[in-house]
Amino acid sequence: MPRTWLASSLIVGAVLVLICWEAHGHTLQRDTRSVRDRLHAWNNPDHQDYSFLNGVGAVWPEDFGKSAVPYDASSGFLLDRCHVLTTLHAVYTDDVVVQAMPGKAVSFGVGQTASDSDRGAARGLRFLLHGIVVATGETTIVAHVVQHPDADWAVIQLRTNVDDSIAELSVIAPTLAQLRPGTGVAAAGFPADHRALRADGFNFKDLWGATGILVEVRPMTTVGAIATTTVQATRGMSGGPLYLSLPREPHAVIGMVQSISGNGIDVSPQAPNVELLFTPALLKEITGIVAHTPCG
Repeated sequence: MPRTWLASSLIVGAVLVLICWEAHGHTLQRDTRSVRDRLHAWNNPDHQDYSFLNGVGAVWPEDFGKSAVPYDASSGFLLDRCHVLTTLHAVYTDDVVVQAMPGKAVSFGVGQTASDSDRGAARGLRFLLHGIVVATGETTIVAHVVQHPDADWAVIQLRTNVDDSIAELSVIAPTLAQLRPGTGVAAAGFPADHRALRADGFNFKDLWGATGILVEVRPMTTVGAIATTTVQATRGMSGGPLYLSLPREPHAVIGMVQSISGNGIDVSPQAPNVELLFTPALLKEITGIVAHTPCG
């Protein structure tokens, strides 16, 4: 009888612990994301040079002054001196979006500040620039869910060119030979759960990155495709670059963080996160938009 009671108690206790763990949003896997210092390689855990990521910035779905930086930022990255690529759902945030009309005013903060005491123009980001959405993919949003994830993209044109010290990222349309299952990939962005709260507001100085493997490539239409990966990501990283290392292109951006599975941390080949993948047709469409909206 005592042994039966003990076994039953252990089972009940384990179930209660699991319920409590899930209810409080805890993860089962360790969060392996880390800060990517773009100015000082020695500050990074792996001592790698992440200066190529300094063109990754925070995207806000509204135009605002630097005196009041909102919390609701996602991620995006520079295509050139005045164009930013991000996800459509990062800038059109209503629960239902039937047709995303170009012309929406947005804000973009970019460039790591040199020290923690330097707030920059946008709480840790050197430059705060304003712009408008000039083009998007053709998809709808229902209950905050993008119906066609391969079309979840938006191009922003900034009103002012970014400082020459901030380099754009190198974007390519990878071949299928470069996308074999198990290929190592990485992503970077500004996750909301790692957004430090300071006395004067939320800090955006720290860019976070994660690594994982490619699980599968899924062609969705004649233009777009998605990839599934085990790269850990959470809300706020949407629009951040997905990249890999190639012999002639060590930091080739091949897509964007699109959506997460579950909490985004407990990922595996069986429950991967979703990334928008750049195909030749999609990249041709985006570069065409950039060419027709030249920088000043």
